[in-house]
Amino acid sequence: MTTYTTRGPVRLVETDWSALDLARQDDHLAVEGYVIVPGLITQSQIDTVRAELADLPMNTAPYSEHQKFAKAPPQWHSPAFAEMIGNPRLVPLLEKALGKDVVFMLGHYITSGPGVPGLALHSDYQPYGSPQKGWEESSPATLRVLLYLDDLTLDRAPFTIVPRSHLSVHEVANPYVRYDHHEDMRTITLKAGDAIVFNVKAFHGTHPHLGNEGRGMLEFAYRPLWARCAGEVKEWDEADLAKAPESALPFLRPRNAGKAEDMLGQTFDAREGDYAGLMPGAD
Repeated sequence: MTTYTTRGPVRLVETDWSALDLARQDDHLAVEGYVIVPGLITQSQIDTVRAELADLPMNTAPYSEHQKFAKAPPQWHSPAFAEMIGNPRLVPLLEKALGKDVVFMLGHYITSGPGVPGLALHSDYQPYGSPQKGWEESSPATLRVLLYLDDLTLDRAPFTIVPRSHLSVHEVANPYVRYDHHEDMRTITLKAGDAIVFNVKAFHGTHPHLGNEGRGMLEFAYRPLWARCAGEVKEWDEADLAKAPESALPFLRPRNAGKAEDMLGQTFDAREGDYAGLMPGAD
């Protein structure tokens, strides 16, 4: 049996994700801070998007020459990636969790190769902005989707997360703090085409990449219309939007769009409408 040197303990999640219906997916996401959507895309879709991204310019991570990040949003380079923004198997979960007015905020492409170190536990929520990312991670209600193009095995930098950490308001849950490990962290392995959907406030990371084969990952971020960023972010280029597929257009709203002020002080009659979102997982 192979022994893996990891950042923190390895406690594999063994949930049968295919057994969860939409309500139970939403419930797991709300309470635990994450959920897996198995088989979100097919092998054919994987092959297509990988081929389209093969010539996308990439940056090298400062901590490892084997970690690469897209220099530009991949949705404007790859039609297949753009189509996935409105993936029909993902949209019902997004709307269940966020409501009908969903805004696509981010597209990214990341590759990881042998030797990449483990990523410390961190949140992707920066309510007061940051010098590196400005206001892009300041929305208080954002879901990230990581879609894997290769099997996520124990030796390919598997995903780690501290369940329910997104619920904490304790000082140790300061979103600007990182941790090298946590005794309650969980390790997640997946098949190519599976996706992780998680709350950006949840502390998450990876184990080191110890194997001999690389892996590719697509990243998407969505928020509800009301939860705009705390400061202005760069809008999508109009020329790029003009090339977007029909399926993506409902989500390609202005990145600074919001309606919180319009709703300030309003009271709604719960007998007239669907407000089940106040009780995640409810039918």
